[in-house]
Amino acid sequence: MAMILAMVPGVAIACDQATRLEGVLSIPQCDPATSTKGCIPGGEALYQAGTAFDIADVFTISLQTSPWRMYDAEDRILTVDEVAALIRAKRTDTDRGVYLAGSWTAAMPDGSAATLAQRLSSALDGFPVDGSDGFLWMSATGELRTTHQAFSVWKTGPYAVERGAEVLTALVPGWAAQFEERFAEEGNAIGVVRAGLGYDVFMLCQPSALAAFERAGDMGNAIGAYNAGLMHAEAGDRAAAITWLQKAQALGDGKAAAALSRLDAPPGTQAK
Repeated sequence: MAMILAMVPGVAIACDQATRLEGVLSIPQCDPATSTKGCIPGGEALYQAGTAFDIADVFTISLQTSPWRMYDAEDRILTVDEVAALIRAKRTDTDRGVYLAGSWTAAMPDGSAATLAQRLSSALDGFPVDGSDGFLWMSATGELRTTHQAFSVWKTGPYAVERGAEVLTALVPGWAAQFEERFAEEGNAIGVVRAGLGYDVFMLCQPSALAAFERAGDMGNAIGAYNAGLMHAEAGDRAAAITWLQKAQALGDGKAAAALSRLDAPPGTQAK
């Protein structure tokens, strides 16, 4: 099976929420058999690039982001208020702004609604926040660029880049979306959560992301249930949000109680 999968190209098509995207982009995937510099996992390349990225007198923060939300290192959704609180606690008096280094932080792929940068600036009482206008690429030296493809093609499997090459930030989790069914069949709930993240940040498909998070929650994963609850809350479905957040709390998620409190809902007592 692994040999067959290695020969099949990965394909991602943006959802209909991304009407301003166009064109096809072939994404380099490092091949250890031909690379002269060696291959490293996309996550390692992204960490190195994020460490190198810096703007003088600007508070920089690197996250996995979709146009609608941000995620922490465990693939849990971060609210705008949480990120704003982190910035307030860590920025210095010399910082003249914030740069949110993630895909689609300063633009919406369909041109509608407030961007993450705008929402974060509002939460920071108007403090300037900037970001990227598309899928973010970061180089090993911290340089940035963006692309706006509607259709992506790459060699399937875990994303790897040649040492020193730039990395497409959204593909670091994005490759996992193709393997949701395999993860579910193997009972790998963490993999299903990662697939949900991939749907959101790379394929820009919120319905698929929500379905994957709910699936992971039903498999007993607290982060999946928590993410599903927050997405339902964002969509205005309070009843569904409470159900999933109560489940997340019962499964041991430490943030679920606070999220339920924001909804003026009682804590859960058992997984549903």
